[in-house]
Amino acid sequence: MSGQAGLPIRKLPAARGLAWVSGSWGLVRRQPLRLLLIALFFQFFLGFSQAQLAGLLVILCLPVLSAGMLHAFYMAEQGERPMLAVLFLPFTARKSVGQLILLGAIVMALGLLVVSLGFAGQMVDLDPEILSRIEQGDLDAVQLIDPQVMESAFIALLIGAAISGSITYFAVPLIWFRKQGVGSSIIMGLKALGRNWRPLLMLGLFMGIVAVPIVLLFASFYLSALDGGVVSSLLAFLLLVLGPMFQLLLFGTQYMAFRDIFGLDESATENSNKPDNQLVA
Repeated sequence: MSGQAGLPIRKLPAARGLAWVSGSWGLVRRQPLRLLLIALFFQFFLGFSQAQLAGLLVILCLPVLSAGMLHAFYMAEQGERPMLAVLFLPFTARKSVGQLILLGAIVMALGLLVVSLGFAGQMVDLDPEILSRIEQGDLDAVQLIDPQVMESAFIALLIGAAISGSITYFAVPLIWFRKQGVGSSIIMGLKALGRNWRPLLMLGLFMGIVAVPIVLLFASFYLSALDGGVVSSLLAFLLLVLGPMFQLLLFGTQYMAFRDIFGLDESATENSNKPDNQLVA
């Protein structure tokens, strides 16, 4: 599927990055409970990424679910009330679901390549018994791994996440809202990232600052569980809410950035969004 080619890519000032944050928060405030419920289910499915076969399927379908999240924000902006089923709406769109899954396959292959290169020559040094304990969910076994291996794993995961995020950031909405093919979506998406690096950098810095207390809470929760201590119910509840809320803000800023840079009109969305009106009513 080639889609329409040559979409204009607007170049925006750095301050626009903060406007995307405020715009995202404004959309969340329109439908906070509905969007939060959708985000919780999104997180629920992400949890299966830790499994083996199911994890591969979740990663493969991640762009499809992401398109559903973005469509929820589109509905909120249009004054509609997104139902939980909107998360699965892209699976019913025959014109887009194949492209989104193909994008997921490309991202997964690149991610596996980066992680494999990062671990090259180090996995053989790990004790098979430790690996077996980790696979069984034994958190204490993590402390037995060489810190150098952990550092390499962390760096590899960061690089892989950066590459995957760069590829999919605009490619997903271009496929879903603008009916572009995978190749043209990736190319145009990367061009848009390069042309608008200033507002995106401003956005990244601000969201990074917002993420600091959430990361500290997650670290406290993880260390308490690792040490076998009592985990506060309040802390667990905060993480249950703050994690999805932060993710909502991220998806909202992604939607706002795409709308500002590529534009969003009725002709661009009329085919992507109504394969079954009952799903979104």
